[in-house]
Amino acid sequence: MIPETFKAIVAEENRDGKISPVLRDKDLSNLPVNDVLVKVQYSSLNYKDALSATGNRGITKSYPHTPGIDACGTVIYSADQSVTKGDQVLVCGYDLGMNTSGGFGQYIQVPAAWVMPLPEWMGFRESMMLGTAGFTAALAIYQMELNGLKPENGPVLVTGAGGGLGSLAINILAHLGYKVIAATGKTDEVDYFTRLGAAVVIGRAEVDDQSGKLLLRPKWAAAIDTVGGNIL
Repeated sequence: MIPETFKAIVAEENRDGKISPVLRDKDLSNLPVNDVLVKVQYSSLNYKDALSATGNRGITKSYPHTPGIDACGTVIYSADQSVTKGDQVLVCGYDLGMNTSGGFGQYIQVPAAWVMPLPEWMGFRESMMLGTAGFTAALAIYQMELNGLKPENGPVLVTGAGGGLGSLAINILAHLGYKVIAATGKTDEVDYFTRLGAAVVIGRAEVDDQSGKLLLRPKWAAAIDTVGGNIL
């Protein structure tokens, strides 16, 4: 039986004009009209979720809004033949949690194209422990290896190494046999990065070139950048 109401964290404007998250009861009819209704088991906390929950209009254009850019759960209803009621699924990325009501509610309703089957060997909780960060790191490494990257080509740099995506990228690369260089502002946490699998830890200044030269000597076979800007 599908309930008429459910619990959700809702970012909304308070009396002083600031956006802040509160726990609310929401009507199922408030969800966007899409192909697939999913009962959410777990979501994870991402940087975008924090931005959305505190009123960043570059992430979320209108409020009230439920953040949560990823979610996993069980399909309750599907109007698309590619997804079946009872399927265990993942939703990561697309517009979920940005302008489409997200995983910080007990239900989401999304297009069928956003839905991925949960791997048989992975549980709900484990999938959201990895979350969008782990999914993104894995896709980046997969694409680099499709382009011919191998451990013997040389070390791989990971910037923003202390974040979710950076940490998981280090761990995955190390398990695949790569020598990983972790660039971070948290150089006092060398033991943490070493446990993840980093061979070398460097400060972010070492990858933030200020020389103005158009071309420098190559140092790494590949890089996963989570920072952008001049470092990219």
